[in-house]
Amino acid sequence: MSSGVWQDSYDRHAAGYANHLDATLAGPVERVVELAEARPGVRLLDIGTGTGTIARTAAARGASVVGIDASAGMLEVARRLSPVLDLRLADASSLPFDDGAFDVVTCGLTISHVTDREKALREVLRVLRHGGNLVASAWAEGGSGPTRTASRILDRYAPPEDSLDEKTWTIGRRGSDVLREAGFTGVSVQTQSFSGEFADAEDALAWVVAWPLAAARLARLDPRRRERFFSRAREVLATTSLSWSFPFNFYVAHRPGT
Repeated sequence: MSSGVWQDSYDRHAAGYANHLDATLAGPVERVVELAEARPGVRLLDIGTGTGTIARTAAARGASVVGIDASAGMLEVARRLSPVLDLRLADASSLPFDDGAFDVVTCGLTISHVTDREKALREVLRVLRHGGNLVASAWAEGGSGPTRTASRILDRYAPPEDSLDEKTWTIGRRGSDVLREAGFTGVSVQTQSFSGEFADAEDALAWVVAWPLAAARLARLDPRRRERFFSRAREVLATTSLSWSFPFNFYVAHRPGT
C-alpha cells in the first residue's frame, strides 16, 4: 500500500477518527506532551498532527505550536476543532522549516507511517535546535480487549494489503536502535498501558472500523461480504468483555549539542 493510499484513507475517514478514536487515545497524548515538557517559551512541532490532539494539548500548556500533516482531510478536522492553531499541510520527509527552528518535535503514532524513515529522521534532526528532543509514541507489544477480537475477524474478511512499519517500534530495543543509527543520542523508551471500557459492543466495533486503513479495507469489500463481517463481529463481541488495555512505547531522543 503506497503512502498515497494511506493519505487518501485518512482524508476520507478523518471525522470517524475524531469521533471514535481520540477519546481512547487521550492518555497517550497527555504522556507525549508531558515528556515534551510543553510550557511557555517552548517551540514545538507536532508531526502527523492528525486531528490536532497533541498540538492542542501542548498549546493549552503555553507552548508555541505548529502542527503538520500530509492529510488535508485530517487537517480540516483539526482546524475545525482548533481554529487558532498553526496547522499546515506538509510531509515529514521535507519539513518546510529553518534549521534549529524547534525545541522539541512530537510524533504521536505517526512514526510507523513514514515511508522514508531515514530521510524523515534527518529532517527532524535538522529542524531541532542543538540539545532539542524528539518525543514519539508507538503501539507496544501486548494489550487486550474486544478490538483485538474484531480486528482478527476483519483480517479474515479483508486481509491487510500491506503493513505499516509497526514492527520496528513495538519493540523498544528496535526503535531505540533506529533512532541511534539516525544520529540521536540519549535515547530512552518507556512502556505504559492505558485502560478503559467500551460502552457496548457497537462502540467497540465502531472503534475498529474508524481506523482509516481499516475503513478503506472495508470499503473495498462487496456489500454482501461487508455485511458478513459486521454480522460475525457483532455475534462474537456480544459475548466478549468490553474492557480494553492498550500498551504504548514512548521514545525520547536528543539532538546532539548544547
